[in-house]
Amino acid sequence: MVEKIGRFHCFYVKIRGFSTEETEEILERNSKVWNLCKRSGHIGGTQAAPATIIQPVKGCAGKVTSACGPKIYEFVFDNSGILSEKCCEQLLNAGRECHDSDTNSILSEREFSKEEREEILARHSEVWNLCKRSGHIRGTQPVPAPTVQPLTGCAGKVTSACGPKVYAFVFDKSGVLSEKCCKLLLNAGRQCHDSETNSILSEGEFSAEEKKEIMKRHNQVWNLCKKNGHIGKENTVF
Repeated sequence: MVEKIGRFHCFYVKIRGFSTEETEEILERNSKVWNLCKRSGHIGGTQAAPATIIQPVKGCAGKVTSACGPKIYEFVFDNSGILSEKCCEQLLNAGRECHDSDTNSILSEREFSKEEREEILARHSEVWNLCKRSGHIRGTQPVPAPTVQPLTGCAGKVTSACGPKVYAFVFDKSGVLSEKCCKLLLNAGRQCHDSETNSILSEGEFSAEEKKEIMKRHNQVWNLCKKNGHIGKENTVF
C-alpha cells in the first residue's frame, strides 16, 4: 500500500492549524512511517532501528517553510507545479548548499533508477536556475535559458574540424592545435574568438572559479597561436 501511495503523497499534505512544533513532529513521524513500512513491510509493537539516510545539512531546517518546500520538491521529483516569487526567494536565501542537501536527503530515502536520478538532479538544478533568473516558475515547461548569440559574420570562420579543437583547449584543457587551426582562429579575429567563448559560457552552468579558469585558457589559446603558430603537447594549456 505504501508504495502505491508514494512518498510524496504524505510529503505534499497541506498542514493547517498546527503550531510550528506540532508541524515538525508530524513531518518527522511522516518520514518514520515511510521508512518503517519500506524496511519492514509493517509497523509492529517493536520498532526496528531507523534506516540510514542522508541527513540535511545542519542549519538548513526551516529556511524553506512547510508551505513552499513541498512545491519546490514537487517540481524536482514530479516535474509539476509552479513557484511564487516568495517561494523562490526562500529557496535562494536558504542557499544552494541547503537546496542540494534537501534533495540528496529525499533521494536517499527511497530507490530510484539511474535514469530517474539523472532527471531529478537536472530538475533540481533547473529549479534553482529558474528562480535565480526569473524569480518565479510558471507552468510545467519553463522557457529555456537565453543564450548569448555569436556575432553576425563569425559563423564558419573557424571550421567544424578546428572549432571543437580550439574549444577543447578552452573548456576541457586538452588536445593540440595544428598550424591550420591556429591560422583559422587568428584570421577569424579576436572579437569572434571572444564571442564564441561567451556564447558557450552562456549555455552552461559554471562557477566563478571555473569561469575565471576558462577565460584564462581562452586568452592563452589565442596568445600561443599568435606566438608559435600551433599548440603541441609540449605547451598544452593548463
